[in-house]
Amino acid sequence: MSLPRKLAFTLLVFLLIAKVVSVVMRGPSPLVLDAAGYWELGGLVAEGDWLMMQRPIAFRTPAYPWLIGLFRAVFDNPLPVLVSFQGLLWVAGIGLVAALAVEISQRRQAAGLVVAMAIPMLASVVYVATMLTETLFVFSLVLHLWAVARLTRRPSLWAGVFVGLTLGLAILTRPVAMLVWIADLIYVITCWHWIPNPSTGPIGRRRGWISVALAGIVTVGCVSPWLARNHALFGKAMLTEFVGRNVWIVTFQDGSGAGLDLPATAAAVQLKTQLGDQGWERLAADERWRETWTVSKALTTSGMDDPSADRLMKAVATDAIAASPLAFGKKTVRRWINFWRTRATELPDQIADLDPDGTGARERLSSDLFAGQPIWGVTVAPVATGLRHRWSNSLAGNTLLMLATLASTMLLIWRRPTRAAGLWLGAILGYFATITAVLEIPAYRYRMIVEPIVLLVIALAIVSISTCDGGLRVWWGSGVKKFVGQKTGENEEEI
Repeated sequence: MSLPRKLAFTLLVFLLIAKVVSVVMRGPSPLVLDAAGYWELGGLVAEGDWLMMQRPIAFRTPAYPWLIGLFRAVFDNPLPVLVSFQGLLWVAGIGLVAALAVEISQRRQAAGLVVAMAIPMLASVVYVATMLTETLFVFSLVLHLWAVARLTRRPSLWAGVFVGLTLGLAILTRPVAMLVWIADLIYVITCWHWIPNPSTGPIGRRRGWISVALAGIVTVGCVSPWLARNHALFGKAMLTEFVGRNVWIVTFQDGSGAGLDLPATAAAVQLKTQLGDQGWERLAADERWRETWTVSKALTTSGMDDPSADRLMKAVATDAIAASPLAFGKKTVRRWINFWRTRATELPDQIADLDPDGTGARERLSSDLFAGQPIWGVTVAPVATGLRHRWSNSLAGNTLLMLATLASTMLLIWRRPTRAAGLWLGAILGYFATITAVLEIPAYRYRMIVEPIVLLVIALAIVSISTCDGGLRVWWGSGVKKFVGQKTGENEEEI
């Protein structure tokens, strides 16, 4: 890169880091709801209970509690250090996307384009101050994609081990990543057997498939301790039992959910029997039975263990779907579209939002909402303005981004040099959108996990267009030279 380009790239990186630092300066988000649950699990890990046997729950995976537990065990005041670390993970994730863009396009300007487009991204950065899995999961997913791209281009046993470790980390952070390997295989097969890389010969491919098999073995090895833990607690080797709660939401909740009626099936009768007449009457009085966590807590309070309650809820919801498949299917399609278009109307509050003037009792806030951890927070004017006018809170903006992502993915698939990457990244985007549409009510926190991939796809499409334009200019220039040479009797070198 020339000196001006180096300076420009350095400035972009500085602005990216400054943005993340400014968001961290706004302070942490309260340890409430899911964040409080993760903080409590991290406390068990810090005490040495790495498999959290003291909390017999089947709807969590352990990677994020392990991270919190590590910081709680090492630092007296872990919250500030953990928030700062998550800020580093966010920046590192963008760096990996930039490296992946260069790896796929083989053009260095792709890195600058990625960083430049990442600077306006604000909504996802707010989650670095929140004790939720988003930041760690996005980093682990992007790291896995980068590892797969490296293995595909340069197969080795160590590359296979790294792919397996990164996929294992992603799965243990969020179980939704458990089928990402299907998209990875699409990429590997396309690269090695449909649009082969000349530098990857038969020997390299043989070594590559051994590496792929090794990646699978390492992934299974990573998740096996958690499978063993659940088998010991619940008698079944499972990663999580949470599908029932998810399906209950999208089946019975109104609005984006299908709003179906409770079926008159054996599973529904068993649920009512388990809750008892009085328990069911309380839930049925104001239709609170449509609330997934209300039903889940009622079942576990009645004596059912966590996974059994989830399986019963899944059976009831499945019966309701079987009775009205068309109504459920229509709302699923709607949720698939809304996955891309749902506005980020609410983001986690930070201290700068709870106490903008710094006049509140920070000690009281720390005790009530932050488990006694030291808290900080100042209002950073540019960030506050950016958050008020954030792109993700615009329906038109989200729709435009959805169309740009679709067009970029189609362009990558259409052009042979980027076809493998287009199929790979398109499969990943489609996978997360579909899984979320089937199991969740659309929300920004579910879409933000694919934002780096959207960034990558659009950057690759822009670079692809510029490469195509450059090729046309070269072709046009060579044609003119040939024509003029024929007319004058001179050769190209003389021209």
